Amino acid sequence: MRRRIATASDLEAILRIESRVFGNPWAPRAYLDEIERPMAIVELAVAEDGAVSGYSCTWHVLAAGEMEAHLLRIAVDPDAQRRGIGRDLLGAVLERATAHGASRVLLEVGASNRAARALYDAAGFAEIGRRAGYYKAPPDDAVVMARPAREAAKTPRPAGC
Repeated sequence: MRRRIATASDLEAILRIESRVFGNPWAPRAYLDEIERPMAIVELAVAEDGAVSGYSCTWHVLAAGEMEAHLLRIAVDPDAQRRGIGRDLLGAVLERATAHGASRVLLEVGASNRAARALYDAAGFAEIGRRAGYYKAPPDDAVVMARPAREAAKTPRPAGC
């Protein structure tokens, strides 16, 4: 498994995973915008055969005078789950946040998404708020989570990438 930054030619692979993982998939134009947006990083997990097995989308933004990283999306193809790919992508997000000088990393996750919440808990994220009724398909609250970017002791270990 290796990682690389997405290009517009990766859109079909991203959308295939997106439609299999999320009840509220982003439109193709949204991903093209993120791939082209200077503050965004769309990173892929790529198998040895070249197949895209997962991706993350993160913004690095200045908020209240401090750099922050916002994890907007992270997904692993259901056929490739439980192999450490999500943990590896999250570890890469945390490493990049530190490299960009981010003080913390923020994300939102569905309150009922146990697998994702377990991943974020294991990586040292803590709940800092909720957004009632935030997700529409399926209906769910969003749990807002954060952790310091440089909290190395809880950074997930890469899964052989």
